Amino acid sequence: ATVELRLQPPDAKIPFSTPWLDDVERKIARRLGMATDALSPVPQPYLSNLAVAESFRGRGIGGALVRLVEKVAIDVWNYDRLYLHVDDTNDAAVDLYRKYGFNVVRGVRWSPIWAGDSAKIAYFVKTYPATKA
Repeated sequence: ATVELRLQPPDAKIPFSTPWLDDVERKIARRLGMATDALSPVPQPYLSNLAVAESFRGRGIGGALVRLVEKVAIDVWNYDRLYLHVDDTNDAAVDLYRKYGFNVVRGVRWSPIWAGDSAKIAYFVKTYPATKA
């Protein structure tokens, strides 16, 4: 099983594995008037690439990874939101995230012309009570 946690602007952009490519793509999209800066330019925690081997699914491992990422993002990093993308045709993944309180971010889509079908992937967020400073 694996999961990644990173900081990135909550602009609905699906990240590359190489952060400098994200910066280049955002600059191109802004220059062409296709960027989505609707939420905030301040980087926020972003959960990505959660995967559990098929033979180990159904044992609570995915949920444990979500809780672990939440613990780091909220309790260690002191953020109050966690974002993620999920293919909305992956019912098991959507159900997992909804079970843990994630909801679709309405009205925000990363959809430059070159994004193709990836622009259809759902963008979710969970908001937590404000943390102590």
